[in-house]
Amino acid sequence: MAIIHEDRWIDYSISKRFESFMKRFRIGSLLHSVGASKEKGVSPRLLFIFLLGLVFRNKNLYETMNSGRRSVPFGKNTVYRYLARSSVNWEAFIRKLSASVIPEIDKLTSEERQTALILDDSPYYRNRSCKVEMLSRCYDHSENRYYKGFTLLSMGWSDGRTFIPVDFRLLSSGNDENLLSKPEKNCDMRTIAGKRRIASRESKPKLALGMLEKAKGTPAQARYALFDSWFASPSFMLSAKGLGYDVVARVKNHRNYRYLYNGEALSLSQIYAANRKRGGRSRYLLSVRVEIRSLAFEESVPATIVYVRDRTNRKKWIALISTDTGLKEDEVISLYGKRWDIEPYHKTLKSVLRLTKEFQQRSFDSITAHTAIVLTRYVFLAVESRESNDDRSIGGIFLLISDELEDIGFHYAFELLISFLKHFMEERLALGTEAIEQMIDRFFNSLPRYIKESLPVRVWES
Repeated sequence: MAIIHEDRWIDYSISKRFESFMKRFRIGSLLHSVGASKEKGVSPRLLFIFLLGLVFRNKNLYETMNSGRRSVPFGKNTVYRYLARSSVNWEAFIRKLSASVIPEIDKLTSEERQTALILDDSPYYRNRSCKVEMLSRCYDHSENRYYKGFTLLSMGWSDGRTFIPVDFRLLSSGNDENLLSKPEKNCDMRTIAGKRRIASRESKPKLALGMLEKAKGTPAQARYALFDSWFASPSFMLSAKGLGYDVVARVKNHRNYRYLYNGEALSLSQIYAANRKRGGRSRYLLSVRVEIRSLAFEESVPATIVYVRDRTNRKKWIALISTDTGLKEDEVISLYGKRWDIEPYHKTLKSVLRLTKEFQQRSFDSITAHTAIVLTRYVFLAVESRESNDDRSIGGIFLLISDELEDIGFHYAFELLISFLKHFMEERLALGTEAIEQMIDRFFNSLPRYIKESLPVRVWES
């Protein structure tokens, strides 16, 4: 007679809510659709569940593989081979996962709320690496210094309360001088792996426009596209408008970026100097109507530029632009404020979900696969946070899930002990059911109070 099920190790590896998440959004089917189907050996779905729950155990892969008497039913090389599979389209997996999750989140969103797609990039540090495939020398604009690693380009959907990642790209450097490690020589550039490596060296605006285009016609499609001044060139905004998105962005005061105002092509500072500012405690300093134009486009697009006082320096200003001229100035400011949702997202990926520290793989496919797994963890936490009764942060939900997993581990160990005890008394001592229950009751009553309180139910009852 088997005392526990053969797959019982899964119960203390991940929480019950995690299993529910997998079934609810049919992640197994999504994995199969992007090429992560079973060839031989361990099920890809089982490996995916294991990797997804790894961060919640507060142990690395080695510690998890070697902890407890009942080991994981596969080796670490199986995990590494799974991550290194070059035929899996992990970028498409995240797009399909977001298409399944967003309709569920959208049901909880008021019709008055404006949804938007947010674009931004973030540094992916691998400073201690030397032979990582596609490793590059990149520039961190927030720190004003160079680093070794990649750039994570992300696009996410937001309703102002919940952020869901929709697409991502890991970028290397397009400059050969900054490329520290070249791609694999035997990689066919017609395959998914080859196209991934080609895309990693493309420009950010080109890849960002590709993300916006792929979101069209899916549940992730939104009316507005939000981004900061890095993407807000006239040509990029006109391209986004051509895809059907209204742009709300912060624009850079660049001398080459000019807007048609009163029949003249003027820069932001020239437009600001030509107008009288609003007095008092107004939320904005100036609002003007302009037209965005570029030599690569035949037609211009009308837009509104709103000048807002810089909080860090009262003598300076920040310019926001909106191609939806029907928006009021306060609405433009509030809508652009949703762009901040992607900043905590990047912070959570690195500080809480261990994006850059959990694995130190050298293969570019492995790094991409792990990034997709980390993004899936974030989606799980975002759904949990949104559907909970109180407004808890992603970090709070993470700690809650981790604590729950520890409780599951204790309950499992206690249940295993009671099961062995009952089995021994039935087989060796030939005791009846009533006598066994009485002995177990005495054992339970003799336990310390803090152990009793940690057991909400009598784990030996059927």
